[in-house]
Amino acid sequence: MRGLGVRTLRRSLLALLLIALVGAGCGGADRVWSRVWETGVLRVGMDASFPPFEAVDAEGNLVGFDVELAREIAARLGAAADGDGGDGVQVEFVANLPYDGLYDALTAGRVDAVISALYLDPARTADFAYSRPYFDAGQVLVVGARGEDITGVADLAGRTLAVEFGSQGDVEARTWTGRLGGLVVVPCESAREALASVGAAEADAALVDHLSALQWIGAGADARIVGDPVTDEPYAVAVRRDSWQLLQAIESALEAMEADGTMDRLRQHWLQAMP
Repeated sequence: MRGLGVRTLRRSLLALLLIALVGAGCGGADRVWSRVWETGVLRVGMDASFPPFEAVDAEGNLVGFDVELAREIAARLGAAADGDGGDGVQVEFVANLPYDGLYDALTAGRVDAVISALYLDPARTADFAYSRPYFDAGQVLVVGARGEDITGVADLAGRTLAVEFGSQGDVEARTWTGRLGGLVVVPCESAREALASVGAAEADAALVDHLSALQWIGAGADARIVGDPVTDEPYAVAVRRDSWQLLQAIESALEAMEADGTMDRLRQHWLQAMP
């Protein structure tokens, strides 16, 4: 256990100052935020069974996009508090949680935040708050060499579109057949199969989830994503509704990561390579 060093004392004083400011102007202190600074620990809930976002490697280590994202956020929280970079804030992962138990862990106070490819669910905003999305896993349109003149959905008339059978992309594509003359929808067993059909010039385009598209392109496929996302499935950091100041700090960290290229680096490293 660490002793009460200069930086620990600084965090404690900062936490007391924040309590005073928040209590005076915002109707109450964020106790979770105060505890994070007093202890120097951010507890992050995670279901470590969804690579490449989070998984356990052969040596038993947590790896993935969300793992590095959590560590980067914590480092920026600590640097903001200490001013000189200091020891920062350390992440304590609670990574043995089932996906459907992540919100329960937040409610019970077992974790301070959830970073686990968590879908931003509008139905839960009465009890929980979300950061800005850091990834959209929705359906995107991917074209290959045969689709050089396809820039969006409107250009699919008279074309062949591969989809994963039963996916949201399949549902969306079938609604287009009535208004896009000559559009032929080809159902495939998986997103990879749909993308492979584009690579083999058997389809002009594919409608697949964003992650599958990035991985396929990152593996060297002669293809690109065109147009706006067709559907949205945003992933965000979640906190309890009363952890408003912690959320503001996380928001600032995410904004800075987008601005300085850190987020692009993480996406390229973890999301743009075939597993």
